[in-house]
Amino acid sequence: MQTKQSVYNVNESREHIIRKATILFLQKSFKAVTMKDIVESTGFSKGAFYHYFPSKESLFLEVVDTYFSMLSIDFQQLTNSSLFQFYHSYIESAYEKFMKLKDFLEDTNDEDDLTYIRLMMDAITLFPGFKEQIRLFHDKELSAWEKVMKEAIKQGEITTSLLPMQLAKIFVYVSDGVGQRLIMQGEVRNLQKELLVIWDGLYTDLRT
Repeated sequence: MQTKQSVYNVNESREHIIRKATILFLQKSFKAVTMKDIVESTGFSKGAFYHYFPSKESLFLEVVDTYFSMLSIDFQQLTNSSLFQFYHSYIESAYEKFMKLKDFLEDTNDEDDLTYIRLMMDAITLFPGFKEQIRLFHDKELSAWEKVMKEAIKQGEITTSLLPMQLAKIFVYVSDGVGQRLIMQGEVRNLQKELLVIWDGLYTDLRT
């Protein structure tokens, strides 16, 4: 019979492997990381490692799922009583999640942030189903923004000749572009400030 302590140790060991493997996959590409690299970084024996994950591919899939779940935003939990409150709530949630991920990985070196993009590209290449998962998330994201835009227009919070979905895409695509640029420049900690400046400017124009 499994005790609570043994269950805890199993979960703790899996998390340790996922953390160490994620760091390796961020430092290198999936192809460049070897099983030897992973086993040595975890401090486990090869046999002990295979007790948790049967292959590098299965471990990478777990890494990707963990990574994506830690960064995914629950749009239903964001404040949506106004466009202004929604995008501020969005920025706070996204930034908090990203910094929690960095804490989980014990990542304090912002210069290595380019590899966060590489991990996602490897995942899309290796797991076709992940590409669909990303697409569904993006659809949900745009739908949440569109809903807020419709309400903001209806309530007179903003005035525009653009369609709600067009406005939604402007805000979301600006976020994507700014985020990627700052990640590549190793300045991801400036994301919250930079995005707020741009979105506040857009919002001010929509209010006039």
